[in-house]
Amino acid sequence: MHFIPTYPSKVKNLKKQAKRLHREGAGSHVSLLDQVAQGAGYDHWNHVIKCLEETERTQAARGLLAEIEAVIRAEQAGEVRIVRTGPEATRSQPFVLFSTGTGDAWLLEPTHDRAICLVWRGERQQAHIKDLPTKIEILWDGTFELRGEFFIVETEHPEIGSRAIAGFPLDRLRPYLEASRSVERKFDEVFGQDDTVPLTQDVIAHLTKTGWDVKQLTAAARQGARYSPTRDSVLFPPVLEA
Repeated sequence: MHFIPTYPSKVKNLKKQAKRLHREGAGSHVSLLDQVAQGAGYDHWNHVIKCLEETERTQAARGLLAEIEAVIRAEQAGEVRIVRTGPEATRSQPFVLFSTGTGDAWLLEPTHDRAICLVWRGERQQAHIKDLPTKIEILWDGTFELRGEFFIVETEHPEIGSRAIAGFPLDRLRPYLEASRSVERKFDEVFGQDDTVPLTQDVIAHLTKTGWDVKQLTAAARQGARYSPTRDSVLFPPVLEA
């Protein structure tokens, strides 16, 4: 079936036409709905309804594009902005968009932990978001996770790659993500989370600002140690006896 942009006012008018013809004895209400639909260029009445639904989804998707631009502008202005879209924007899942005020902005899909960077270190990124005639297509290039005060990402982005990032407004972000996830998912997060992050240069730099000794952290990293945000401790791998 071909797509015809269809709005509630048009559907209302077509229904009125069918009711008028029905009062005049022109046929059954169901057959008259198909008749007026075909007179307006549709295949049948169900085609009208499907086009209405597709139009509403398309409008919601256009709203997502507007929110993306608003978050990018907020980041460029050094402001924190967090937005959760409704499920109509993606047909099945909501999105969470946020600017950090520190030079980064992200678009997240919380149901499957997918992520795409909108702004990185103050530079707008070429996110793969296509504005197609009847939908918005997003080519996700990464996944995300929140561990303590760290935003963990694994991406195909050549500059970002895989890293733990500190300094994001995660306390403000968490309620938006939790509102988008199922009860089962929240249960798994509480009881199944591996609460450690690797001691990368970024993590060491952040911990040094909070009072940790950079030499000790660097030495621990060489030994394969990881940092636990909830325990605020460095954990070393077990030593296997020969």
